[in-house]
Amino acid sequence: ASSITFAPEAGTQRLRDVINKNVTEEDLMRSASIAFGSGKEQVKLYFMNGLPTETDEDIEGIAKLAKATIEQFYATPGHSRRAPGVTVSVSCFVPKPFTPFQWEAQDTLEVMQEKQRYVGECNRDKRVRYTHHDAKVCRIEAVLARGDRRLAPALEEACRRGFKFEAWSEFFNYEGWMQIFADLGIDPAFYANRRYDINEVLPWDVIDCGVTKKFLQRENARAHEGSTTPNCRENCSGCGANKMGGERACCPKKN
Repeated sequence: ASSITFAPEAGTQRLRDVINKNVTEEDLMRSASIAFGSGKEQVKLYFMNGLPTETDEDIEGIAKLAKATIEQFYATPGHSRRAPGVTVSVSCFVPKPFTPFQWEAQDTLEVMQEKQRYVGECNRDKRVRYTHHDAKVCRIEAVLARGDRRLAPALEEACRRGFKFEAWSEFFNYEGWMQIFADLGIDPAFYANRRYDINEVLPWDVIDCGVTKKFLQRENARAHEGSTTPNCRENCSGCGANKMGGERACCPKKN
């Protein structure tokens, strides 16, 4: 194949530090150079909109990183003679359980769509192809991801109304989901667009996922400070995973 995918996730180093990506622009350019030198002509860059603390500068950084990747192609000895191409694929942030961002609010649908428009506006290089996920799908994902037992009737009602293959765009029915929520008295913004209190009892607290809630709370605080956490192969962060199955490779014994 002549293409390869990288996932910088965010357009600036500041925001990559917030999400603890631990990948720099230099890392990306080095990897792209290796790919181009090996004959690759197309690169896909995966990003996310709406991450906590995101600013316009972070969004503009997506376009700048795409342009830098194009420039890296021409700076790489032995690159293909064909014109390079970069595809920028952007999805919307969805707060998920058992992550440091499980407490964070998702942008409103209108804000998500405006950010998607702005990314496209910033990408003016014809060699850069821009695609994005449907913001409406991402909103329903957020509602269901952080849902509690009160959403069970909504899922049952969706089955009654013939909802199926909702992950496929041709079957996805946003208006239908919103109608179900309205009929059952469910406010989707309560689940998707609300920042949960850091000490709030969460519906999934009854499940032991391996890492502790205190660790996730610490990671959330570090994210807002822009402070990264080292890889556990470098230093144990005390996530709690070592309690499962006894001694684990993620927390080796110290000499």
